[in-house]
Amino acid sequence: MKHTHILFILTVLSLLHFFSCGTSSSSSGGDPDGTIKINYNEYRQEIDGFGGSDAWTGLPKDFGTAQMLVNLLYSKTYGIGLTILRNRIPFRERLQGDDSPGVNDGFVSLKSDNTYDYTVNSNGTKTFNLNWKSWDLSFTKDLIRQILDLGKDGPEKLIIMSSPWTTPNNRVTQWKEDVSGVNAKLDYKIDWSKPDIWGRLKKDKYEDYADLLADYALNFEAKMGAPLAILSIQNEPNYKVDYESAYWNGANLRDFLNIVAQRFPKKGVTLGKNGLGIMMPEFENFDINYSEMIKPSIDSQASNSIITHIALHQYNGAYDPTDKAGAKAFPDIIATGKRFWQTEVSGSGGQLPPGTGIDNALFYARMIHYDFTFSETNAFLYWWLWKNQDRDRNFPGGLINVLDGETIVTSKRLYAIGQFSRFIRPGWFRIESDTSPKYGIYSSAYRNPKTNEIAIVLVNDRNAENILSLDLSGAEFSDISAWRTSANEELKKLGKQKTQSNTMNIKLPPKSITTLYGQVK
Repeated sequence: MKHTHILFILTVLSLLHFFSCGTSSSSSGGDPDGTIKINYNEYRQEIDGFGGSDAWTGLPKDFGTAQMLVNLLYSKTYGIGLTILRNRIPFRERLQGDDSPGVNDGFVSLKSDNTYDYTVNSNGTKTFNLNWKSWDLSFTKDLIRQILDLGKDGPEKLIIMSSPWTTPNNRVTQWKEDVSGVNAKLDYKIDWSKPDIWGRLKKDKYEDYADLLADYALNFEAKMGAPLAILSIQNEPNYKVDYESAYWNGANLRDFLNIVAQRFPKKGVTLGKNGLGIMMPEFENFDINYSEMIKPSIDSQASNSIITHIALHQYNGAYDPTDKAGAKAFPDIIATGKRFWQTEVSGSGGQLPPGTGIDNALFYARMIHYDFTFSETNAFLYWWLWKNQDRDRNFPGGLINVLDGETIVTSKRLYAIGQFSRFIRPGWFRIESDTSPKYGIYSSAYRNPKTNEIAIVLVNDRNAENILSLDLSGAEFSDISAWRTSANEELKKLGKQKTQSNTMNIKLPPKSITTLYGQVK
């Protein structure tokens, strides 16, 4: 091991110890600028957790570095305490003679004539031969094992969701067809040397694709070491790109989900709240037409009965001229009673401050704030949890950058997310409070319904210090500590805070995120 690597390990260990111990201080005196009211007994939505994706991204080969990375992401005491992992289903197919045949995933096994290898069952379904040693799945299996190795310091229950970027398709099987008659932006004639890029699944392949996804779900736990909780139908069905992708409109999603509702039970997959969750549509951003993309599936009894999660991405956040970071209210989605997740966001540009510093981090803190308080989502997921050797020093796509396989570089946005994720655990609820920017502060409050725990997140993105008074209606503060991320701090523990009955004062430095966590009585 290189000496620089040993120094790195010691430095990170010291940093992790600092996260867990911190320093002790008390709330500062002074007249408060205003009062934030919190109603401890008035519940809002349940929080399912926080997470991100490892798609196309393997852990560093050096075990010590990989262990540090997993700790930073999933440890409740040394890291930011994530609980959700989003992985990619590797359906990319390139044959010899195709463009870049070396990028073939090889997950769906082929016969010698390049057709799919399957057997037909007595009930008419098919069972596909799948190669679970496919490189992306092997990386995910390794990550799952290391997360589970955290034991009690890791997620209370690791939630794994899988998303396909494309359906299976090659120039022999031709499961996809050209996209035509939609609009100039989405229409596309398939290049059969790149069969994973765009195109639409043929309707006469719906049953086969449903059977194949059922095989993936059925075998996931035995092959990967942990159960699959949620299956997404398609990543960004509305967004034509030059990498693996597939087009689905609202009617296509409804029709396919109706087939899934029939075929999965025949294959032995239990669906719904007591089984595998089904997610759709993972639209590219919050700027979605509900009536076109979601309502058809909700109006169909068969498809509606199996949908458990509605998900959107948030890439319009960087272009939102308001301060809501792309969050929008969707009363129609909330009215369905489904879980509402934001499952992918990243980038630097537009309204989003570039870089990896505190201004960028504060943008994401405001984004989470508005997702939970305005959009009333149940979960927040970043895009890449980490990048390997990202030459962009701002690595906008990841929370962490790993250089040379052994040097970890973190972003402030990692800790901004941690100000929420380490403290607000799955099964907690947001509670009623002043959430609109008040006295220049974005505030939200959460509680564990089974205990007397509470967490309050306060985002000050101004250049001025603020002293707030917190008024807790329905309970009294007991043992409260504070953690803070600022330009010079990263999830720093500040120690116990002074409280008086149902009130307390807290000083918020300029450009900082403060989390109050503890007990009430």
